[in-house]
Amino acid sequence: MITQRHNQYPRRLWTTRFIAYGLFGLLMPAGMASAHGPDSLRLPRTLPTWVPVIPVDSAGKRSTRASVEAGGFASSSGVTPFWLQTNQFGVVPATAPSGLLRVGMQQTYRQGTSPRKTDWGYGLDIVGQAGSSQGVILAEAYLKARLGVFELFGGRRRQIVGLVESPLSSGSFIWSGNALPLPRVQIGLPDYAPLGFTRNWLAVKGFFAHGWFGDGRYVQRSYLHQKAIFLRLGTDRSRVRLYGAFNHQSQWAGYAPFLEMDPATSFGGQIANSLDAYLNVVVPMKTDALKNLSKFTTYDQNRVGDHRGAAELALDVKAGTWSILVYQQHFYERGRKLLNFRNIEDGLYGLRLLNTRRKAAVQEFIVELFNSGNQGYMQFGQHLGGEHEEYFLNGQYPDSWSYRGRTLGTAFISQARDTNPTLPRPTFEGMTADNQLIQGIHGINNNRVWALYTGIAGNLGARWGYVAKASFSRNYGTLHLPFPAETNQLSTMASLTKSLRWLNGATMLLSVGYDQGKLLANPMQYGGYLGLRKEWKVRS
Repeated sequence: MITQRHNQYPRRLWTTRFIAYGLFGLLMPAGMASAHGPDSLRLPRTLPTWVPVIPVDSAGKRSTRASVEAGGFASSSGVTPFWLQTNQFGVVPATAPSGLLRVGMQQTYRQGTSPRKTDWGYGLDIVGQAGSSQGVILAEAYLKARLGVFELFGGRRRQIVGLVESPLSSGSFIWSGNALPLPRVQIGLPDYAPLGFTRNWLAVKGFFAHGWFGDGRYVQRSYLHQKAIFLRLGTDRSRVRLYGAFNHQSQWAGYAPFLEMDPATSFGGQIANSLDAYLNVVVPMKTDALKNLSKFTTYDQNRVGDHRGAAELALDVKAGTWSILVYQQHFYERGRKLLNFRNIEDGLYGLRLLNTRRKAAVQEFIVELFNSGNQGYMQFGQHLGGEHEEYFLNGQYPDSWSYRGRTLGTAFISQARDTNPTLPRPTFEGMTADNQLIQGIHGINNNRVWALYTGIAGNLGARWGYVAKASFSRNYGTLHLPFPAETNQLSTMASLTKSLRWLNGATMLLSVGYDQGKLLANPMQYGGYLGLRKEWKVRS
């Protein structure tokens, strides 16, 4: 039963409505979305993260980069401010004071005018935390190989899924770089490959991956299925280019002790994990084969696993030294909502201005509007009723769309452990085979959000760089457990970097963050990070 308090969600969010109507026509032929993995680290750097750190070697040699960074976090509340820890691939400690030491090494493919068709590389990033947060994190460890335009890699590798690839963004809806990367095996086209029969006007990239969630709090040994495709209309030299993208993710299989006595959702705790189940995960369609109750439970009758993704469009226009990108992500968890547009008002809408001139005072500027509150249950202020999109929540996987306690997608969809403890939290319970009661809290308790975000980055002279971010969100909890009215949140962050003359060119990093509102555990907090980073570039 939907409570009356659902009406607290604004009936007239004119900004959302205006943008949604404007892009509705463009979404009709919506294509498909893919992923691209930025290897650069996310704490602010003197060189913006979109500028390659390793120069192109015209001789076609392989480049290796090593780095060491040491620093410390402090906070007035004991919790690291929101934008200091968000979208950092899970390596920034959630609590403070904490110290951080990270050591990394990366080997790129050979670059230059005649790069080899076959090549290999690797990445390694180890992070140590001390203080209120302690431990060693293998943040990145992978091997990659290239064969022509194709790439195969295995291991833990940083990646963003979607057309929103800029580190300055608030984060892609489905795979934002907010959590530690899952171990995966992936094959695909990492860069746009022009199709010759279109005279290079149409290019494609994408990937197909299998990953491992490992052991969560409530489900052990579940898997990740992931695929995406990007289409680009326009050549590398075109002033106007149109992008379409589609991505699909699923968490499936695994063993859940709390489901051992629930035959409707598992086989004695084992969630469907056969080859037939995997094929249905890859192509999630309702078929007669799912009626075989020796292989599938009644919970699996529509599809196997927990599915979600986004359809996306973007328009990129070059104007002098500026690149103007307008983009939109349309969310889905049930395929029919993608087709009938009942949740068309939900989405991530963005505008990015990028200055291609190095060392510009304003290098990049982004403004984004995020809305996930209508969920196919409401549309432009009208109640539609029926089944809604329960973004990032699922009955078989109570950890929600999370990994190691952090949301895999946009951080605007909040983890229950990070929110004010007085706010409602969805609970669950189940019995083990030996009649032990398991009770717990779903990982996410806030998936109905309206947020406005802006970010800016650039340079202050030859040696100084800066990044600033700010967001304001209205948070409504879930349809079944709504938050109190005016659960709003303001979060800001500002960072400075300076290239030093000593230590043969080290970089000083200084970041400060501030949070105020009713969403997070502390109504007001501020904190900062001070660090030193050194990079070495080696050619072989």
